[in-house]
Amino acid sequence: MQNKVEKGLLFILCIYSLFFFIGSTLSPMVAHFQSYDVSAKLTSLYMYSCHQQPDRSFWLLGYPIALCCRCYGFYLGVSTSTILALFNKLKGDLTLITILFITSLVDISANVILKINTGNITRFFIGIMMGFLCISLLLYIIKFIKEKLNNEY
Repeated sequence: MQNKVEKGLLFILCIYSLFFFIGSTLSPMVAHFQSYDVSAKLTSLYMYSCHQQPDRSFWLLGYPIALCCRCYGFYLGVSTSTILALFNKLKGDLTLITILFITSLVDISANVILKINTGNITRFFIGIMMGFLCISLLLYIIKFIKEKLNNEY
């Protein structure tokens, strides 16, 4: 059972990640309709959270989305997992956390250490997994803290 603080935190994380996901999707759409100044401002909002390399981004209407595929997937994963958590469909399960962590670690290691290009689709799905991992880990930590507090009192 979630209390108001947990639900509030999940809601804020959902809105925050939707801002990134929707805003970065709107940037190429706005550019397509020749409103380049608005598109540039939208894109610049995300420059401190993502490298925004066009070759590692999906393209929409002839313009790159304002986030790379992995970041784009991450924010989609955070949004989706927080919605599931708000409806008590996602728990902080250690098995899920381990599987998501190992999968993410293998992909990132292949990219960074072995210099294997896994492609944008794989990066996108790994980003979704990382978003789920982030929220699952947060739920696990909250559950752990609640159990510790209940054992002390």
